[in-house]
Amino acid sequence: MNWLVDNGDGGAARLMRERAWELMERRKRVWWITLPAARNRTIRQLAGGRGRLGFEVGHLQRLRQRVLAQAGVRGRFISSGLRVARVARVLEELNDRPPELGEAGLFARAIAELKRYEVRPQEMPLPDAAALELQRVYAAYEERRGDELDPDDVAWLASDLVAAGRWRPETDAVFVSGYWELAPVAISLLAAMEKAGVEVWASLPEPPTGARTPPPLAASVEVWRAENPVHELRWLLARIKHDLLVEGMDPLEAALVVPPGRLEAVKMLAREYDLYLMDETYRSLAEEEPGKLLTDLLRFADHPTAEGLFLFEQLAPLGREALSRGLAGLDAIKKLAEQLDAENGTSLARELEEVLRELDPLAGAPAEGAELDAHVLGWAERLLESRPLLADSDWREALLLRAREALEAGGPGGFRRWWLGLLQRVRLHSRQPAGLALLSLRDVSGRRYRRAYVLGAAEGAYSLGETEDYFIPEEARRPWKEVFEAVYAERGVLPRRLRGRDLYLWRRLRGLGDEVLITYPEADSGQPLQPERDLVEGAPVRQMGRVPLVSRALSREGAGYRAPRDPLPLPPPRSLNEVYGYERYYGGCGFRAWLERQEGLRPPEEEGRGWYYWLRRLADAKGSAAGPDAEALRRFGMSRAAWEELSFFPRVEVLGLPVSVHAGARSGRIARIYRFGADALSEDEARRLIKDRWAELIFAGYYLERGFGVEIWYWPLEGPPLMVYSVEPGGGRWPEQFRKMVDRQLERARRAIADYEQARVEARPGWHCRNCPFADLCRKEES
Repeated sequence: MNWLVDNGDGGAARLMRERAWELMERRKRVWWITLPAARNRTIRQLAGGRGRLGFEVGHLQRLRQRVLAQAGVRGRFISSGLRVARVARVLEELNDRPPELGEAGLFARAIAELKRYEVRPQEMPLPDAAALELQRVYAAYEERRGDELDPDDVAWLASDLVAAGRWRPETDAVFVSGYWELAPVAISLLAAMEKAGVEVWASLPEPPTGARTPPPLAASVEVWRAENPVHELRWLLARIKHDLLVEGMDPLEAALVVPPGRLEAVKMLAREYDLYLMDETYRSLAEEEPGKLLTDLLRFADHPTAEGLFLFEQLAPLGREALSRGLAGLDAIKKLAEQLDAENGTSLARELEEVLRELDPLAGAPAEGAELDAHVLGWAERLLESRPLLADSDWREALLLRAREALEAGGPGGFRRWWLGLLQRVRLHSRQPAGLALLSLRDVSGRRYRRAYVLGAAEGAYSLGETEDYFIPEEARRPWKEVFEAVYAERGVLPRRLRGRDLYLWRRLRGLGDEVLITYPEADSGQPLQPERDLVEGAPVRQMGRVPLVSRALSREGAGYRAPRDPLPLPPPRSLNEVYGYERYYGGCGFRAWLERQEGLRPPEEEGRGWYYWLRRLADAKGSAAGPDAEALRRFGMSRAAWEELSFFPRVEVLGLPVSVHAGARSGRIARIYRFGADALSEDEARRLIKDRWAELIFAGYYLERGFGVEIWYWPLEGPPLMVYSVEPGGGRWPEQFRKMVDRQLERARRAIADYEQARVEARPGWHCRNCPFADLCRKEES
């Protein structure tokens, strides 16, 4: 194998790229193996600014999967999250108690390390009781796993298949770059590929003896000192914007490295500076917008808060009152709901109980067995479908995968707790729109840019945090060099974990670009700060001046725009549907209602859904001589005759305002009202949907008062329609229960209209702020 020393300056990667280009010129095929987060950057570097054919970029696990696929290996594969779930089940069986997620994760990581170095349970060093407990759990996990393959089993199986000659080379050369270390399982695979006739190159900070040291790449380093972290960040963002706009720097040839804890602040302030950052860090699902909403829903059942009440439209009045009184906790909120019900004649306590029941995966569940598991997973899917942000999210399948892992780990009883924990712990990488790369300290390996910016280089900010293992101490491990020496002779060598890799990290940061700009603050709000000496050593330190203006709006001289401070009243509503959207979707925020009413900057909430698009197609066809779109009819399972009977978006006037529904039809003295939607629902689910809406029930009341009978239908994609409510003609007399439902919605509409008429063009903070498209214009902190 061709080993190179990776000194952190990109010299080893450049030497390998030159060799890869030579092979591609000779029509050879090249595989480049790197970290998943660095894939896009590596493709750009290999392309070299022009089209090149013959290379493929992936990571080690994908390479192993290719080997298994070619060898025809089949079986059930266990993901990393599912491995944690399996370890949790083992711990519960051994200790007769359900483990915490952190405990199961600790054992799962230790087992993964042992398997990565092929240390079997009987080969483990056993210096103390903690190691004995790990051995017991490890052995039970392997027995329970059976023929299933976790990621480390896949790695060793791929290595053994290539060594046994069961892999036909699909490439002429393999290049491995960007890794902090390569375990014996990876080195064995590469060695077997080399014996199969593949040219293999690899670089590491600490490679085996005999590795070549490539010529270093020069980098100029600037160090700037700021007064405090805010001054530092604003100055650096202004500098980046200057480099992009004035110097014409290519954003894809620059990167910003941020220490842990400051990532969200950087992303928020970058929007103010109109900087497009390509976030290439690993994030948990709970850090994505859909994941944040789901974690809030899962937390609410066990730990309800005033803010959490705003997640549910019917509980918003209770949330406002709880927020004003500073209340939290289930008992306090229940007591407040009962008090408000007694004072105002509302039903907040009952609605709170209904919400808590809907958030209980075991409500109405079978006693046990497969039916219970299916019920819990069905509840998880219904929870996702109940919120458009979750139902339409690109992360939907990942959320459901975590749900299946949570069910296996915690069982039905601990499902909600484990689902929440896995959402917060399992970290993923997603492809982002192009822009200036935003990196964390663990994402810098394997990269080189024309210009790099390193923020917050204070002492201790950039550290890999090496710690001794909980189970097997350093004395029971062997030096890292011995691991390489044992790769070809024996397996089962466990290396030491404390190797001083921070020095390599600092070299990597200083060599991240041809030009590197490093900043650090002199102090934060709590104490003076010192720079990381090895990171800034050798470069003169310059003091940052005042933050330059990057837009006239930031000027204090009066040249910038000054918004009026006195709120204006909202214009009168044009329809009852508009009032409904104001109360339900905007949380009573007059500022957003005014922007959408006056500017039309965002379509109504439903227009973003696929089913609504096809409904509009059917409605628009009423004015066309060509008739309805065949595809739109097929989407709803609707016949041409049924379409001809329907009137789309009919309107009547109630409470002095027009109100419309999706569709309606008349047959004698029967008025049919249709609500369309995305998913097929059971009758109970459809009833709950209609019961919580205004338009359909108010529309029904309008016709019942005039002596008509009424049918309310729910029509999902793919059909068929489902009749939800039916009231016979009664000469103005109709069932008391149905009248109460209509009266309740009319009362809500009256209150909402009164609220709308009193509203001003000002922000009303709440749950709706999370996905508001006007956050950059909003003054909610001043409201």
